[in-house]
Amino acid sequence: MKFSTKYGVVGLILLALISLIFFFNHGVKELVVAKEASKLQKDSANAKKDEAGKGKEIASAAVSSKESGVSDPSANQNDFLVKDEKSTKVIAKKKGETAAAEEAKAAPRNFLVVIDPGHQEHANLEKEPVGPGGTESKMKVTGGTSGVATGKPEYQLTLEASLILGELLQSKGIQVIYTRTTDDVNLSNRDRAEIANQKKADLFIRIHADGSTNQNVRGLSVLTPAKDSPYTRAIFDDSLKASQFILDGVSKNSAINVNGLSYRGDLSGFNWSKVPSTLVEMGFMSNPTEDRNLSDPNYLKKLLSNITDGILQYASYKK
Repeated sequence: MKFSTKYGVVGLILLALISLIFFFNHGVKELVVAKEASKLQKDSANAKKDEAGKGKEIASAAVSSKESGVSDPSANQNDFLVKDEKSTKVIAKKKGETAAAEEAKAAPRNFLVVIDPGHQEHANLEKEPVGPGGTESKMKVTGGTSGVATGKPEYQLTLEASLILGELLQSKGIQVIYTRTTDDVNLSNRDRAEIANQKKADLFIRIHADGSTNQNVRGLSVLTPAKDSPYTRAIFDDSLKASQFILDGVSKNSAINVNGLSYRGDLSGFNWSKVPSTLVEMGFMSNPTEDRNLSDPNYLKKLLSNITDGILQYASYKK
């Protein structure tokens, strides 16, 4: 072979080798580029998913913040916790205030009122001491007065009123005991006070009606133990407070003529009592108008509701 031919063949071979090397390198680069492009597409798709997820979370937070009253859905978790804690405290405070208000209205537990319907069907004119160790004596119990218009005896009216008063008090959570629930009994004023003493009543309330030879006289009065009585010094203050609360309660009723408070040291029902005591003279049965009013169920119930309010005020005061 000639020298020129040799170089020609070698040149062709080298050219072929160079072409193969170039083709191979170019293909690898394209493959790498393709792989990189694919990875970039996947990363881009994942990023979009993440952004979409974050968008949903923000939207959800916005809804939650709207429902909870928070205006900024991008607030951090601590902000939410602080605001939620404040809301909880506000709600708890309101609940506490409501409970306190209800508790103030409610009567204290185990508060006991002994109600004494004045007089009885048959008077007992025997005598008993006006007070413990006293030398003065009084009739044990009289028959009371009667209505000039209705003819109703006082002992019947006082029992009717006492039973209504007891129901009203019990509906407010007050415990009630009656000295009598029928007219045919034989209980002296001392006996009635002793019932209240034995039961350790928080209040002994006596229900009566007045009478006068003058039919023009009218009005409700509240009687309370005298301050200077040797028998009632221990119960004077609480008895007076209860009497004042009852008088205040009744005074709010414009339909009732109120005469006021009267201090009495001559009543054996007070003098034998060791517990706070008060007596309500509901009106004059000797006055035709008041007599009819006291036999009117609506008038009587309103009057006794006012008395109930006064007793509840006293019960609250004694908590």
